[in-house]
Amino acid sequence: MIVSRIALSNFLNYSSVAVEFVDGINMIVGENASGKTNLADGVLLASIGKSSRHTKDKELISWNSSKGAQVTLKIKKRFSSHIVDIIIDKDGDKHIAIDSLPIRRIGELMGVLNVVFFSPSELALVNGTPQDRRRFLNISLSQQSKVYFYALQNYVRLLGERNKIIKQYKDTSSIQNLISITNAPLAREASILVSERNKFISRLSDIAREKHRRLTSNKEDLSITYETNAGTLDDPKTEILALLEKSYSRDLRLEHTTIGPHLDDLKIAANDIDLRKFGSQGQQRTAVLSLKLAEVSLFKERTGEAPVLILDDVMSELDEMRRRSLLESLSNVQTLITCTEPTKEASTGYGLFKVQNCDIARCDHHDTEM
Repeated sequence: MIVSRIALSNFLNYSSVAVEFVDGINMIVGENASGKTNLADGVLLASIGKSSRHTKDKELISWNSSKGAQVTLKIKKRFSSHIVDIIIDKDGDKHIAIDSLPIRRIGELMGVLNVVFFSPSELALVNGTPQDRRRFLNISLSQQSKVYFYALQNYVRLLGERNKIIKQYKDTSSIQNLISITNAPLAREASILVSERNKFISRLSDIAREKHRRLTSNKEDLSITYETNAGTLDDPKTEILALLEKSYSRDLRLEHTTIGPHLDDLKIAANDIDLRKFGSQGQQRTAVLSLKLAEVSLFKERTGEAPVLILDDVMSELDEMRRRSLLESLSNVQTLITCTEPTKEASTGYGLFKVQNCDIARCDHHDTEM
């Protein structure tokens, strides 16, 4: 799939701009804080309904605008094409339409445009918290499977209800019955999450290992292990239900649910060294890049189409060998690369765009002076 066109209106630092991308590599060049990432953020917003950096939709409206913001994308897929419109009104409320038809649930947006996003902040996938790694799982799997997305929504809701019951009724005689009622539906949704995560990581680890060997000239062997407290995964629903019942006393004492996929983690290791704790920044960066490239391949396996890959301000962090290896692996994948200057390892077959003074212009490859 590809994004053939994006139009932004009153979105972050852009008052009005439109860009037509090429099918392959699109190099978006500009000085720091010129708005390169804002353009990439518009693409991500149309994919998952969220910004990479802003938690409140109202923050996406240009500060000097009295109106709302709008992002419109034209998307081409193998057998279809779509237009995604996102309007954020002046009060910060978000309205999404696909092919001019408003959607009621964000789940309807999932899978229309699949995006793999990589920026320096994505290092948190390795050196950050378990929550950062779960976020990676949830974003990727939600795009690939609506079943997973809705199971995740249901699980978060049910988990919140169970924790609320624990806190409010822990000293009452009815607490055990109330908790028991929540266990079965919670275990049902949890079993979907852990099963999908386990299958995803099993395949992702195999692909990432090959990507990593190429990026490190066969010097490092990467492994990714799914860490969950949900049992052996032979019968996830039954096992999780039993664990929830067993954890009853502990949950009351700690006032929250201590069993379930909301506590999952990923172990990421190179040559048996846990990169979460002992990896150098260079090792961590290469591991994340291998994971993202593996994610691209896995999207293609599971959906039949490659996603759009966004590399936001990461090329300068890689040495020449890794940049060349990366670019060589991007055939048949539309890629948006934001950078302060064109990457010399890229071939001539790419689109070059200059970002300057809140505007974006397509230019020839030799016209790169800022």
